[in-house]
Amino acid sequence: MEQQIRQYFEELDPEKRKALLEEIDKDTPSFRRELYKKRFEFRRKPDRIADLWLFKCVYLPGLYRRKFLKKATLREVNLTIDEFFLREELNKEQREELYLEMRNAVRRYLSTCKSAKYASSFFGLKKASDDEKFQRTTEDIWKMSRGIARVYGLEKELSLWCEACYAELIAYEPSCEQRYNELEQDFKK
Repeated sequence: MEQQIRQYFEELDPEKRKALLEEIDKDTPSFRRELYKKRFEFRRKPDRIADLWLFKCVYLPGLYRRKFLKKATLREVNLTIDEFFLREELNKEQREELYLEMRNAVRRYLSTCKSAKYASSFFGLKKASDDEKFQRTTEDIWKMSRGIARVYGLEKELSLWCEACYAELIAYEPSCEQRYNELEQDFKK
């Protein structure tokens, strides 16, 4: 069972994850099931799968850059905190599962950063080098986690999200740590 749970949190494909979840939990209520539902069920069309947390990974760096409509942006960030269960009273096991689910979402996001078009310039005509991709990825991960947390004074609320983003970034590419630390030092509120 422990191996299946580990496999579940490592799997990126939502359909395969759903099948694994059915095997693990056998139709019993669980926090994993609740996380899956919150992350993948498209509310308007429940039969369709949409990774809403992957969308957040794409959307949050843009919120960091938005310098106008501060109150509306703060409201968006607070909605994200609620969607990520970060205000909930969780026991140790639930907190660990939430952390692993967040890492899975970030890992899925990072898998999209390997594309030839990611970080390209001149309307996609000039392909980015691996170093340019790693630098852009690091900046995006920092903005969607520590950057947002620091700009809006939500370090406590977003601490688990920040930990998950950082851990997954370093697992993805260890050389990104230096650039991440530079972003931390260069931050001015």
